[in-house]
Amino acid sequence: MNHCRTKTFEVLQAKQSQIETKLIRIFSKLNKLVLVLLLFVVSERGIAQEYIDIFKSDYTISLSNSFDSSATETHLQEMNGDLTLPIKVSDRFAFLTGITYENISASFDPNRRRESVTGLTLKLGANVKHNSKWSGTYMLLPKISSDLRKISNNDFQFGGAVLMKYSKLENFNYKFGVYANKELFGTFIVPILGFYYLDSSEKFEAKVLLPLSVDLNYSMTNSFQVGLNFKGQVRSYNLNSALGNEADRYLAKSTNDVYVYFQYGTQKGINFQLGFGRSVGRSYRVYDEKVSLGVPLAYFGDNREQLNAEFSDGWLVKASVFYRLQLEEKKGDKL
Repeated sequence: MNHCRTKTFEVLQAKQSQIETKLIRIFSKLNKLVLVLLLFVVSERGIAQEYIDIFKSDYTISLSNSFDSSATETHLQEMNGDLTLPIKVSDRFAFLTGITYENISASFDPNRRRESVTGLTLKLGANVKHNSKWSGTYMLLPKISSDLRKISNNDFQFGGAVLMKYSKLENFNYKFGVYANKELFGTFIVPILGFYYLDSSEKFEAKVLLPLSVDLNYSMTNSFQVGLNFKGQVRSYNLNSALGNEADRYLAKSTNDVYVYFQYGTQKGINFQLGFGRSVGRSYRVYDEKVSLGVPLAYFGDNREQLNAEFSDGWLVKASVFYRLQLEEKKGDKL
């Protein structure tokens, strides 16, 4: 009997070893495939930027924000996540897919309890290399954006973006395009203009995409960077819970965050970032009416009546973690 048990145990061990060997081979092949796909997409983005951020996640908190004409305060919390997966088709074409997550939690009126709104955006698009100088990224961006108390037609939005890149030099390129989305307040259109620059020492880097974002950073060592960041956003979220007699309420978010940050990168590509800054001209307004057209800093046909009280600008602390795949070591880089 003991001999049979020993034999059975040896057979199970052998099968387990075979399964583990097959799994190791599968994961090894998957890692190589992902690396090839990522290398393709980054090669389309330009030689100067020798890395790609595969996954990003951040958490922002802004404490003690006082409401207008009230002694009441609210604490604002925001969480974001972003994942992008490229699928290579040819040397000049790749599908791009992924998902973006965002969540905001705060009291949006001194007479209301804390509320939470969430945005889930599906990214569907392509990166096309037109020639040695020109390339383009074309994206469809359907999303669910609401408090998720229930799912209705008002929770769905549809948008898209086109971003063209002209590579002038190996370390410098121009970017321009347009972003458009069917927000709950109406159609919102954002012209985009920017550039990427890496200096000859490969220490100073500038990533500018106005009016959405600016990132300026300087490498103090191979592992440590300091930087200045600006991020501007306009979003709208459906509020399914009624307030009084109003129906079809939505939260319109408009933020401009400026902060300095300190970044540390590990040898395995995991980066940690801690930022300190302030919001400038932010608003979280509740409406139940629409505008004719929205563009940055202007809304046409805007006769909306705001249904909540605003809270003030405030200081913020932002913690981020992201995985960066370094495709080519910088000169003298020993990460």
